[in-house]
Amino acid sequence: MRFSIFLLILALTCGFSNAGEYRIDLSPEGFKLFSKRGWGKKTIYENLIDENGMPAIKATALASATNIGIKIEDPDLIKKYSYLNFNIQVLQDFTKDPKQKEKDGHDYVCRVLYGVGKKIGSKVISLAHSSWLPQGFEQRSPWSKGSFDVIVSNDNSGNPIQIKVNVLKLLEKHHESLGGKINFLALFTDSNNTKEKVQCIYRDIFFSDR
Repeated sequence: MRFSIFLLILALTCGFSNAGEYRIDLSPEGFKLFSKRGWGKKTIYENLIDENGMPAIKATALASATNIGIKIEDPDLIKKYSYLNFNIQVLQDFTKDPKQKEKDGHDYVCRVLYGVGKKIGSKVISLAHSSWLPQGFEQRSPWSKGSFDVIVSNDNSGNPIQIKVNVLKLLEKHHESLGGKINFLALFTDSNNTKEKVQCIYRDIFFSDR
């Protein structure tokens, strides 16, 4: 799986601040979806309202590898709000182990990415769900030396999963040279290697100070 972070960040900030948190607006007016540039089959991202009346984004991948993202205008955001909170629900996972440690199996049903994206030398942390790798597993991406995978969930029950991660600590661990700065947040569901159909829902994404 190869992706271009530079292509996914647009000049659009989609969030608002409350005391102690910075919330990402997943509504159509906030987290606007856009078409993939370049070649390759597209993952389908749909704005929806969940059963609690809250905006969410549903991702469906079928032999596709498209990401969507927003630009973070404040590079020091995670210095103020060190934790990223989000909810994912795996609707349809891979039917067999895709071998996610390997280049030819590097597909994930749910991922939230952050870091610094640019034309050359992007530095990325990928917070991923895997039904096969243990929670807490970390690796350098087999596709890019500037990207690290961190497994934050391996719950394959199909229920909504609430996740909280110290994203500043992870960024400092794997990309110390960035000085805790980021410029994008992205969602990424892909199955271009396995050629299977996978689906997930992303909900309730926000940064918090504790």
